Amino acid sequence: MSGCFGRAEAMGHAGEILQGGVRLGERVEPFLVTLPVPEFRSAVTVRRGSAWSVTPAWKTKAFRAAKLAWGSLDGALEVVVNSSIPVGRGCGSSTADCVAAVRAVADFLNASWGAEVVARLVQQAELASDATMFDLKPVAFLPRTGELLRRFDGAWPEMNVEVIDMGGPVVETLDCPVPSYSASELDEFAGLLIELEAAVAAGDAVGLGRVALRSGAIHQRYRPHSQWDRLTMRAMAAGAFGVTLAHSGTVAGVLWRSF
Repeated sequence: MSGCFGRAEAMGHAGEILQGGVRLGERVEPFLVTLPVPEFRSAVTVRRGSAWSVTPAWKTKAFRAAKLAWGSLDGALEVVVNSSIPVGRGCGSSTADCVAAVRAVADFLNASWGAEVVARLVQQAELASDATMFDLKPVAFLPRTGELLRRFDGAWPEMNVEVIDMGGPVVETLDCPVPSYSASELDEFAGLLIELEAAVAAGDAVGLGRVALRSGAIHQRYRPHSQWDRLTMRAMAAGAFGVTLAHSGTVAGVLWRSF
């Protein structure tokens, strides 16, 4: 073990560049291509304790993640979460807490766990997760199984992201039903995934923004927000090249060229 404590961080996000459904054999799985925001951070510290505990007490998902990471080892840990990520707005606060908790346990154990191992533990802890355990790597992720759908070649294009809360009540991801996409929508998502993969590989920010706008527009059929049309029209008129939309929450991310 590394010492008397373990510490780690994870990042939040600005919603999805692309969200949708993908045919996998006989079933359809939801997928996410999430845009990470390094400025949104969750930090978790773990140390030996006389009994398992978490501070703040309501951070129950991070608590479960730490216990899953600890497994059948003897003893207990005190888990302390400090986060700057807005809660219930679609910025990935709970996933970031869980990722940081698992990484903190790994740090305590002086272990090195890859992102896919972390993803499986986080998905077990919260049942539906984002892909921010992959940090800044562009990926398509299956949130309900904790598995990768696709890794993209290349990196996110240079851009500035303005995170905007469009307003409304706090949203719990597990309370949001998975959309029942039509066959034509599934076909369109397959095409958008190919288009996004090409945009990332080419460093094409405008192509990426085009996918984001289309994805958000499709999802107004399932989780409409009264401010979406107004926000996107004003943003594009002001020179933005796209707008992301949280898969569950009230957040959008306006994408601006980086000068």
